[in-house]
Amino acid sequence: MLPIRNLAPRGKKLLLANLLEFSGVNRLMARLPGWSGLLVLNYHRIGCPDETPFDRNLFSATQEKLEQQIRAFQHHGEIVGIEQLPDVLTRPRGKYLLITFDDGYRDNYELAFPVLRACGARATFFIATGFIDQPRVAWWDEIAWMLRQHRVKKLPRGNWFSEDIPVRGAYPAEAIGAAVRKYWSLPAEEAERYLEDLALLTEAGRCPKTMAETLWMTWDMIRELATAGHDIGGHTVDHPVLAQCSLARQQWEIEESRRRLTAQLGAAPQAFSYPVGQPHMFTEPTQRLLEAAGYRWGFSFYGNYCRLRTGNPYDLPRCAIDFDQPASLFRARLTCPQIFSRK
Repeated sequence: MLPIRNLAPRGKKLLLANLLEFSGVNRLMARLPGWSGLLVLNYHRIGCPDETPFDRNLFSATQEKLEQQIRAFQHHGEIVGIEQLPDVLTRPRGKYLLITFDDGYRDNYELAFPVLRACGARATFFIATGFIDQPRVAWWDEIAWMLRQHRVKKLPRGNWFSEDIPVRGAYPAEAIGAAVRKYWSLPAEEAERYLEDLALLTEAGRCPKTMAETLWMTWDMIRELATAGHDIGGHTVDHPVLAQCSLARQQWEIEESRRRLTAQLGAAPQAFSYPVGQPHMFTEPTQRLLEAAGYRWGFSFYGNYCRLRTGNPYDLPRCAIDFDQPASLFRARLTCPQIFSRK
């Protein structure tokens, strides 16, 4: 699950990206050696956000746009897999890209997998195993669903919110964002009570479990991805904010998800992505637990790219692919990630 996007204009970076685009400098930079390092791009859902009853913010691209983007990646650098990282990250120079998908949504299999096959590209899929073993609506999707079903005009100030939160329109983005951010801040043991209270505050009730029946991939689908040469990585069991969990709970989430992936795929995953992935969503003890569990790589999610021969293998940066990202900003990120891959 990705952070709530900043819906405000992207300001100076977008102005600079447009300048590079319209002046032709961006095309020139694409033909030059330019930057050197590993740029990790991250997707969540593929498809049309207007068609979902859940969180529209999870959608990264349509199927058509995904194909265009992957072909652009292939033009700008070498797409690599997880097992190549020990070699790639010790090289003196080179442009490398790693494509990742988080959570395990079924549209990754139905829409992204055919595109990857058509392009001859590979990717890494980070799976929250609990959603595969026992399909259910994820907490961020349930929050969005409840607020979209709302029968109230506001989330009132009180136990959870320091001020009234307006609930406006068929897709109340402001309220959804506020409710998700509140969830991030809660100790893990308070999360379920928060969802129960939110169901009452919105007068929507809890999301029917039947809505998750076709939301996630199956183990057979994940095995097919692995057989086709894609990497499968860990993403916890239940997708909690790890920094809000006890160390014992963190250890269980990390080790149990790895155990399930190993049991289902016949090989232990080497890479893990932190749920939400912002700097305050995982800690140094989290990273040590990851290493102790046998993982070699941990991926965060707050922008930037990885310079070769530097960096922390348990905090490898990733960049979000946003559904509404302007084309000029997308291309600038590929030609100049030193500037445009940062948050």
